[in-house]
Amino acid sequence: MVSESDLEAALDSVRARAAGSVEGIFGPASMTWRIDREAVIFLGAGRALLLQLAHPWIASAIAQHSRTFADPIGRFHRTFDVVFTMVFGSLDSALGAARRLHRRHAMIVGRLPEATGPFESGSLYLANEVAALRWVHATLVDTALIVHDMILPPLSVEERERYWAESRLFGALFGLTSADLPVNWDSFAAYSAAMM
Repeated sequence: MVSESDLEAALDSVRARAAGSVEGIFGPASMTWRIDREAVIFLGAGRALLLQLAHPWIASAIAQHSRTFADPIGRFHRTFDVVFTMVFGSLDSALGAARRLHRRHAMIVGRLPEATGPFESGSLYLANEVAALRWVHATLVDTALIVHDMILPPLSVEERERYWAESRLFGALFGLTSADLPVNWDSFAAYSAAMM
């Protein structure tokens, strides 16, 4: 579980590596800005959400603690507001968005209503649990690159590796440490394939 103090430690590392107080965490020269500024990324929102829902913990959390099914457009806007603030906002606004997301997730605790895959009925889930956060992070990163490469010129191996390195910094906004995330793009691709 990512505690509030774990998040603050991760945010300290983000602050130390940020592009600047105005430029935010990544800044205009980053691969993250280059990829995520493209309007086509919005086309992947449904894919990312469906992949998130494929994880039993996340599906139960959304069913039990969210208005997503009653207000999917609202969920879409809220998600992109948080993510875009983290990516394109000033350093203070990005860190504030990370803290608000963590506080919201801290309230999301429950039990699976039925056995699903490897998880028994009644299994505990927490939205701020490392495995759940890692999967949500992965769906956002993977989807952004798939959509980007479908519409725009595909990234080179070096660009993809740079994007992944920046994505690890993005993961710190969820409270994930470098030990929680794959070390390089190939490891990330292997993790994503195993989860699929």
